[in-house]
Amino acid sequence: MRRTTRSLLVLGLVLLLTLFSVSLMAAQPSAPVSDDGPTLAGVNAPPTQRVGPGPRSPYSDLFDNGPLVNSPGTGPGGSDESIALNVTVGLTSRGFNASASGLFRISDDFAIPSGASWQITGVRLYVYMGGSPTSPSPFTAVNYQIWNGPPSDPGSTVVFGDTTTNRLVSSTWANMYRRQESTPTDYTRPVFVLNNSAGVTLAPGHYFIDWQVDGDINYTGPWQPPVTIDGQTTTGDAQQMVSGVWQPVVDAGLQTPLGAPFVIEGTVVNPTAVELSSLRTDSTPSLSWLPLTILALLAAGLTLRRRLVR
Repeated sequence: MRRTTRSLLVLGLVLLLTLFSVSLMAAQPSAPVSDDGPTLAGVNAPPTQRVGPGPRSPYSDLFDNGPLVNSPGTGPGGSDESIALNVTVGLTSRGFNASASGLFRISDDFAIPSGASWQITGVRLYVYMGGSPTSPSPFTAVNYQIWNGPPSDPGSTVVFGDTTTNRLVSSTWANMYRRQESTPTDYTRPVFVLNNSAGVTLAPGHYFIDWQVDGDINYTGPWQPPVTIDGQTTTGDAQQMVSGVWQPVVDAGLQTPLGAPFVIEGTVVNPTAVELSSLRTDSTPSLSWLPLTILALLAAGLTLRRRLVR
């Protein structure tokens, strides 16, 4: 009986240790958090002439979260470059993992000023996959959510989007490469512009958007390059979800916080027109009494006139 009890205890401990080990393995990201290691072995053949990005949305850019190009026209064929200044200022991270398969997500914020609402019709992202060609695009899916507060805050709620719907409409090379300053001939990270659908009208306020991207498994990533401004080591306050936990996006070399470039497209809704429309709708029932009021006044006037004549 004692041997049986001991055997059961040992078996139970083994099972607990196994489950603990599995949970630890699951908690570890299956891919690197950021792209700051050695350059890739292969180098893409650079284009012989400048190639412009695909067609833009007909809607206006309501919000732009920051630049990505810091060396326009200096790449192959006159293409633009986004350079991590690892030599000049010590910034080493080319990008941050936004892979859907790795369960990574990227988040940043935007604000709608008072006095008008935004009818959001699209979201543009700028992402790359290591080793991909400039054509065809390696990207296959994008999902995103818009929140009324930080995604890490339990009190925040999603006002648009989800983590399952593929909102990618098109993706084309942005005529741009991402590289480190120390590798001037590295053209293995072409940046793509990802056009994504939307359909929501938001009132003035502070919002957050988070996204993840899927692509061809033959390339690394997808990677989210950070906002890049010459001479600035702190460019924003983006967040990255790693193993289910939100954490600041920081450069691997300097540990300084960085932003994530994205663009909100759409139109501004005129608040005055909305208010007037609302007033007309609300006051419509009362207008039905206007003819009766006029008739009553006319009748009263006629009665008064008859009395005066008498």
